[in-house]
Amino acid sequence: MKQITGLAKVRSSLVIIKIPLVFLFFLTLYFTGYGEKNTLAKKGVLDLTTHNWVNNGIVNLNGEWAFYWQKLYTPGSLDSLQSRPSTYSYVPGFWNRDIPGKGIFQPAFGYATYHLKILCPDSPEKLSLKFLTVASAYKLFVNGKQLLEVGKVGTTRATTSPAYDPVIVPVTPLNNQLDIVIQVANFNYSTGGLWDFIKLGPNEKIHSFWLRNVGLDFFIAGGFFLIGLFYLVIFFYNRKQLAPLYFSIFCLMLSKRPLLTDELAIHYLFNWDWQVIKRLEFLSMYLTVPMLSLFSAQLFPKEFSKKLLKAILFISVPFVLLALFASPFIFRYSLRPFQVFMFLTACYGMAVYVKAVRKKRPGGIYFLTGFIILFFTIINDLLYTSLYIQSVHLVYVGLLIFIISQAIALSRQFFWTFTRLEVVNSQLEKFNTDLSQKNIVINEANEELTKLNSELDILVSRTSHDLRSPITSIVALVHIIKNEKDEGRRNEYLDLQRKTLHRLNGLITDILDFSKNKRTELQFEKVDFNELVDGALQDHFLSDDSGNIERIVNVDQRVTFFCDKSRLNMILYNLISNALKYHNKEQHKPYLKIDVTVLEHEAKIEVADNGLGIGEKHLEHIFTMFYRANKSFAGSGLGLYIVNEAVEKLGGEIKIESELNVGTHFMITIPNHNK
Repeated sequence: MKQITGLAKVRSSLVIIKIPLVFLFFLTLYFTGYGEKNTLAKKGVLDLTTHNWVNNGIVNLNGEWAFYWQKLYTPGSLDSLQSRPSTYSYVPGFWNRDIPGKGIFQPAFGYATYHLKILCPDSPEKLSLKFLTVASAYKLFVNGKQLLEVGKVGTTRATTSPAYDPVIVPVTPLNNQLDIVIQVANFNYSTGGLWDFIKLGPNEKIHSFWLRNVGLDFFIAGGFFLIGLFYLVIFFYNRKQLAPLYFSIFCLMLSKRPLLTDELAIHYLFNWDWQVIKRLEFLSMYLTVPMLSLFSAQLFPKEFSKKLLKAILFISVPFVLLALFASPFIFRYSLRPFQVFMFLTACYGMAVYVKAVRKKRPGGIYFLTGFIILFFTIINDLLYTSLYIQSVHLVYVGLLIFIISQAIALSRQFFWTFTRLEVVNSQLEKFNTDLSQKNIVINEANEELTKLNSELDILVSRTSHDLRSPITSIVALVHIIKNEKDEGRRNEYLDLQRKTLHRLNGLITDILDFSKNKRTELQFEKVDFNELVDGALQDHFLSDDSGNIERIVNVDQRVTFFCDKSRLNMILYNLISNALKYHNKEQHKPYLKIDVTVLEHEAKIEVADNGLGIGEKHLEHIFTMFYRANKSFAGSGLGLYIVNEAVEKLGGEIKIESELNVGTHFMITIPNHNK
C-alpha cells in the first residue's frame, strides 16, 4: 500500500511538471510561427511580389543583405558601383562574423553600409518600416532619400554618437520597389550591425504590432512590480522571514527589464541616455542570480550549502560592479562569463529543489516545477539573444509560471498574511491610482503629439503652395528678362524679381522660426533689451519702404533679466515686421513705438503703431496659424502665430488692441526666469 501511495505521488508530481511544459511548448510554436515559410533575402534582393499585405501582413527583412565594410555609401554612390559586394551579411546578425579576422567574441569597431532591394507586390497599401535597435548609430535611405538618422553616424569614435531608439518609418515603393540603404557606425559596443529584426508591413498593422508590444511591456513590468510590492508588504509584517524580501527585490528588478529591451518602452517615461539603459539592463540581470540564490537558501536552508551561497555572492560582486561603474564596451565582455556562471548556478538550484522534493519540504514540488520551466526559457533566451536560434523572448513566460509556483508555495508558508489583505489592498489601490495618473499624463502627451502632427500637415500643405508660387513667378521673370531688350523694362522685371525673392525669404524665415519654437528647448540667459530691440530694428532698416516711419524706443531696464533670447527675438522681429509692413502710407507722421519696462519678476513689452490696424472681427482669429486679416499684402500668416506660441512657451501673456486706420497696440508680459 505504501508503494502504491508513493507511486501516486510521483505520478502527480510528473503531471504537475508536464502540464506547464506542454503549455510552454505550444506557446513557443505560436510565437515563432512554426510551419510557416519565411521569405528570405538572397544576394541583397528580397522578392515579395507574391506577398499579400492584407492576408499575410508584416514580413521580417531577414536574409542576405549586401555588406560593405568600412564604407559609408549613399544610394547614389552605390548606383555607380559596378562590382558586387564582397560579402553578404545575414540580417539579423552581428557584423563581427562578417569582418575578416574578427569573431563574435572580438570587438568590431568601425562602420559599414547595408543594402537591400525589395520587390513589392502591386498594392495600394501604405507601408512602414519598423526598427528596434541598431548597434549603435545608423542612417536610413529609402529610394535615394534619407528618411532617418538615429544617433550620429561617423567614421571615428569622436564623430559617432550612439543611440537606441525604436522607430516606425513610413515608406512608399517606387515602381513597386524599395531600395534600402543603411549606414551603420559602432565605436562603443563589442558587437555591431543590424542585430534586431527589421519589419515591413501596412501602416495600420505595423502600428498595431508596436502598440501591442509596448502595451505588453508595460503590462509585464507592472505585473512584476505589483508582485514585488506585494511580497515587500509581507516582509514588513514579518521581518524575521527574509525570503519575501529577496523575492520582492527579485521581482522589482525584473519589472525594469521589459522596459529596457526590445521596444525600449522606458523612453515613454524618461529620456535616458543609451549607456544608462544598457547599464540598468545588465545590472537587473546580474542581480537576479544572487537574489534568487538568497531566496532559495532561505526557503531550503538545509538543502542549500552555505559555503556555496557565499561563493555565489562573492562571484556576483564583480559583475555588479562592472555594470555600475564600467563602460558598456567593458561590461559587455562580462556577459558570456556571467551566462556560464548563471547556467552552473541554475543547475545547482535544480539539484537543491529536487532534494527538497525528495525530503518532502513544504511547497517543494511547486518550486521545482516553476524552476524547470524557468530554466528552459532562460536557455531559449540566451540562444535567441545570441542569434543562434530564431525564437521569441520566453523568459517572462517562464518567470510568470515560476512566480506563480512560488506564490502557491509561499501562500502555504505565510497563510497568516491573508488577515492583512485589507491593508495590502489599500496599498495596491493607491498604486493603481498613481498608474492611472501616469496614464493621464501619457494621454495628454499623445494629444499634444496629435496636435503637433496636425499642425505639421497644415504647414506642409500651405507652405508647399506658398513656396511654389514665388518660384514659378521667378522662373517666368527669368524667361521674360532673357528676351527683353529694353533696359528700363528689364530693371522693372528685376525689381519684381527682388520683391518676390524677398517674400520667399520671409516665408522661409517664418518656417524656420516655427520649427525652432516647436523643437528647441528653452535656454535661459542674460538679456539686454537695448541690444535686442536695436538688433531687431537693424534687421528691418530698409524693409517694406518704411524709411519715413519714425522709430521710437524706450527701454527701462534696471534689473538683470533672464529669458530665452532667441524666442524674445522672434517676438520682437515679427511684431516690428508687421508694424512696418502694414503702415499707413496716407498717415502724416507714421511711427513705430517700442516700450520695454523690466521689473524684478517680469518684463512688459509694448509695440504700438499708427498703421492700417485690424478689424474687430479679425481680432479673435489673429493668432491662428495662416490667418491673414489683410490679404492685400503678401505674407505667410505665420508671424503672429509664432509670436503667440513663443509667448506661451516663455510662460507669458499677450494682448492686442487695434482699430482700422488708427493703429495696433500689442502688450506682452514675460516672466523673469532668474531662478
